[in-house]
Amino acid sequence: MNQNLHVIITGASSGIGEATARVFFAAGHRLVLASRRTELLEQLAQELDPSGTRVLVVPCDVRQTSQLEALIQMAHTKFGAVQVLVNNAGVDSGIEAWWDAPAEAIDLVLETNTTAPFRLSRLVLPEMLSSKHGHIINIGSVAGQIAVSSLYSASKFALRGMSLSLRRELLGTGVHVSLVSPGYIRTPMTQAAQGSGLPMAEPVVVAKAILGLLERPRAEVIVPWWYGILIGLERQLPFIGDKIVQAKP
Repeated sequence: MNQNLHVIITGASSGIGEATARVFFAAGHRLVLASRRTELLEQLAQELDPSGTRVLVVPCDVRQTSQLEALIQMAHTKFGAVQVLVNNAGVDSGIEAWWDAPAEAIDLVLETNTTAPFRLSRLVLPEMLSSKHGHIINIGSVAGQIAVSSLYSASKFALRGMSLSLRRELLGTGVHVSLVSPGYIRTPMTQAAQGSGLPMAEPVVVAKAILGLLERPRAEVIVPWWYGILIGLERQLPFIGDKIVQAKP
């Protein structure tokens, strides 16, 4: 595996993004860390790379096209061509009945989870295709295969479709596209469910799966692996999922 790749990670200030930054930095890569929470990004960068030679922090709201363009420009200036893009930034509205939520809540989820990966991929693909080398890694969710929340699941179903389709469209170009679909992971996003008895893996498990894709590109990785069993049950026996949802307190 090349130990000196230029990697952009969005949503890098906490959770899976932070863990991915730590794992990739330990593997020797150059990182551009993007998030809206600048203070947390700066703390992480200072911890990882006090000299600033291998880590660049870029405050960025991925819903804003102008900020995405600035992110890519700053990444180019610091490290040259982008070789790996990890579209990790993601949110959940936390609202069960989205039809009672303000329109802004719907836009926040769809623009962050689905539209932003399209836009960022569009910005890095020309140079990847020109060099015949690159890897786009999208962070989806098991909720992109098992419908549990119509707004969040819709955003992740769409991201899954984009990832798998784009991978096929780019076959033979030297550019890889992979999807990582985590189940419940112990992150700030799942804080409300922590303590409920649901088994939760740590973010580093997902981060290591992401890093592993650089050596062995794959269409999709489900983390932890046993969520694949649940996905299979959902496809073959969807009534079980219906009963579980109805039994929720």
